[in-house]
Amino acid sequence: MYSHSLSSRSSFSLFFFAPYWQSLPPLTNGVPSLLHGDGSRAGQGELSLVHPRSRSQPQCIVDSFTMASDPVDIKLDLEKECLATECAKKVQAYNACLERIKSVDPMKEPHCYNQYFDIIHCVDVCVDPKLWPTLK
Repeated sequence: MYSHSLSSRSSFSLFFFAPYWQSLPPLTNGVPSLLHGDGSRAGQGELSLVHPRSRSQPQCIVDSFTMASDPVDIKLDLEKECLATECAKKVQAYNACLERIKSVDPMKEPHCYNQYFDIIHCVDVCVDPKLWPTLK
Protein backbone atom coordinates (compact mmCIF):
# COMPACT_ATOMS: atom_id res chain seq x y z
CA MET A 1 0.00 0.00 0.00
CA TYR A 2 1.35 3.43 -0.98
CA SER A 3 1.90 5.88 1.84
CA HIS A 4 1.32 9.59 1.25
CA SER A 5 3.10 10.76 4.37
CA LEU A 6 5.98 13.20 3.96
CA SER A 7 8.19 11.12 6.23
CA SER A 8 8.28 8.29 3.69
CA ARG A 9 9.63 10.55 0.93
CA SER A 10 13.30 11.14 0.39
CA SER A 11 14.93 14.42 1.33
CA PHE A 12 15.50 15.11 -2.37
CA SER A 13 11.80 15.01 -3.14
CA LEU A 14 11.06 17.33 -0.22
CA PHE A 15 13.72 19.72 -1.48
CA PHE A 16 12.42 19.49 -5.03
CA PHE A 17 8.79 20.13 -4.07
CA ALA A 18 9.50 22.97 -1.64
CA PRO A 19 7.42 26.04 -2.46
CA TYR A 20 9.12 28.67 -4.56
CA TRP A 21 8.62 31.41 -1.95
CA GLN A 22 10.88 29.52 0.47
CA SER A 23 13.81 29.94 -1.93
CA LEU A 24 13.41 33.72 -2.32
CA PRO A 25 15.93 36.03 -0.63
CA PRO A 26 14.79 37.69 2.61
CA LEU A 27 13.28 41.18 2.56
CA THR A 28 15.04 44.14 4.13
CA ASN A 29 12.70 47.11 4.60
CA GLY A 30 10.40 45.65 1.96
CA VAL A 31 13.27 45.21 -0.55
CA PRO A 32 14.84 41.83 -1.38
CA SER A 33 18.23 41.27 0.18
CA LEU A 34 20.63 41.31 -2.74
CA LEU A 35 23.63 39.02 -2.51
CA HIS A 36 26.80 38.48 -4.51
CA GLY A 37 27.87 35.00 -5.50
CA ASP A 38 30.12 34.77 -2.43
CA GLY A 39 27.19 35.58 -0.11
CA SER A 40 28.19 39.17 0.65
CA ARG A 41 25.55 41.85 0.28
CA ALA A 42 25.43 43.90 -2.89
CA GLY A 43 26.12 47.58 -2.51
CA GLN A 44 23.68 50.33 -3.38
CA GLY A 45 23.30 50.81 -7.12
CA GLU A 46 24.48 47.26 -7.74
CA LEU A 47 22.30 44.21 -8.23
CA SER A 48 23.31 40.59 -8.22
CA LEU A 49 20.61 38.01 -8.69
CA VAL A 50 21.84 34.70 -7.35
CA HIS A 51 19.73 31.59 -7.03
CA PRO A 52 19.74 30.74 -3.31
CA ARG A 53 20.61 27.09 -3.96
CA SER A 54 23.73 27.96 -5.96
CA ARG A 55 25.34 30.92 -4.25
CA SER A 56 28.82 29.99 -5.51
CA GLN A 57 28.11 31.03 -9.12
CA PRO A 58 25.98 34.11 -9.88
CA GLN A 59 23.47 33.45 -12.61
CA CYS A 60 22.79 37.07 -13.53
CA ILE A 61 24.62 40.24 -12.60
CA VAL A 62 23.29 43.69 -13.46
CA ASP A 63 25.57 46.63 -12.69
CA SER A 64 24.41 50.20 -12.13
CA PHE A 65 20.93 49.17 -11.13
CA THR A 66 18.75 52.13 -10.27
CA MET A 67 15.11 51.90 -9.38
CA ALA A 68 13.08 54.64 -11.00
CA SER A 69 9.84 55.86 -9.55
CA ASP A 70 6.68 54.19 -10.80
CA PRO A 71 6.01 55.15 -14.41
CA VAL A 72 2.98 57.30 -15.11
CA ASP A 73 0.50 56.04 -17.68
CA ILE A 74 -0.31 59.11 -19.74
CA LYS A 75 -2.83 57.15 -21.82
CA LEU A 76 -5.40 57.36 -19.01
CA ASP A 77 -5.09 61.14 -18.87
CA LEU A 78 -5.36 61.39 -22.65
CA GLU A 79 -8.48 59.20 -22.61
CA LYS A 80 -10.16 61.39 -19.99
CA GLU A 81 -9.28 64.49 -22.00
CA CYS A 82 -10.72 62.98 -25.18
CA LEU A 83 -13.91 61.89 -23.41
CA ALA A 84 -14.43 65.43 -22.15
CA THR A 85 -13.71 67.18 -25.45
CA GLU A 86 -13.83 65.37 -28.79
CA CYS A 87 -16.05 62.46 -27.69
CA ALA A 88 -18.47 64.43 -25.49
CA LYS A 89 -21.36 64.10 -28.00
CA LYS A 90 -20.93 60.33 -28.15
CA VAL A 91 -20.93 60.13 -24.34
CA GLN A 92 -24.18 62.16 -24.29
CA ALA A 93 -25.71 59.79 -26.86
CA TYR A 94 -24.67 56.80 -24.74
CA ASN A 95 -26.17 58.32 -21.56
CA ALA A 96 -29.39 59.12 -23.46
CA CYS A 97 -29.54 55.51 -24.63
CA LEU A 98 -29.10 54.29 -21.04
CA GLU A 99 -32.04 56.47 -19.97
CA ARG A 100 -34.19 55.20 -22.86
CA ILE A 101 -33.65 51.53 -22.13
CA LYS A 102 -34.68 51.89 -18.49
CA SER A 103 -38.30 51.96 -19.65
CA VAL A 104 -37.95 48.98 -22.02
CA ASP A 105 -39.01 45.52 -20.92
CA PRO A 106 -35.90 43.57 -19.75
CA MET A 107 -37.15 40.49 -21.63
CA LYS A 108 -36.40 42.32 -24.89
CA GLU A 109 -32.74 42.56 -23.78
CA PRO A 110 -32.20 46.25 -24.49
CA HIS A 111 -28.64 47.41 -24.95
CA CYS A 112 -26.48 50.38 -25.94
CA TYR A 113 -23.64 48.43 -27.53
CA ASN A 114 -23.49 50.62 -30.64
CA GLN A 115 -23.13 53.83 -28.64
CA TYR A 116 -20.59 52.22 -26.32
CA PHE A 117 -18.40 51.05 -29.19
CA ASP A 118 -18.74 54.48 -30.83
CA ILE A 119 -17.21 55.98 -27.66
CA ILE A 120 -14.38 53.42 -27.61
CA HIS A 121 -13.60 54.07 -31.28
CA CYS A 122 -13.70 57.85 -30.81
CA VAL A 123 -11.32 57.67 -27.83
CA ASP A 124 -8.90 55.41 -29.72
CA VAL A 125 -8.86 57.73 -32.74
CA CYS A 126 -8.35 60.75 -30.48
CA VAL A 127 -5.63 59.24 -28.25
CA ASP A 128 -3.48 57.47 -30.85
CA PRO A 129 -1.85 60.49 -32.53
CA LYS A 130 -1.10 62.03 -29.13
CA LEU A 131 0.20 58.86 -27.49
CA TRP A 132 2.55 57.38 -30.12
CA PRO A 133 5.01 60.31 -30.23
CA THR A 134 5.54 59.99 -26.45
CA LEU A 135 6.48 56.29 -26.60
CA LYS A 136 10.09 55.28 -26.97
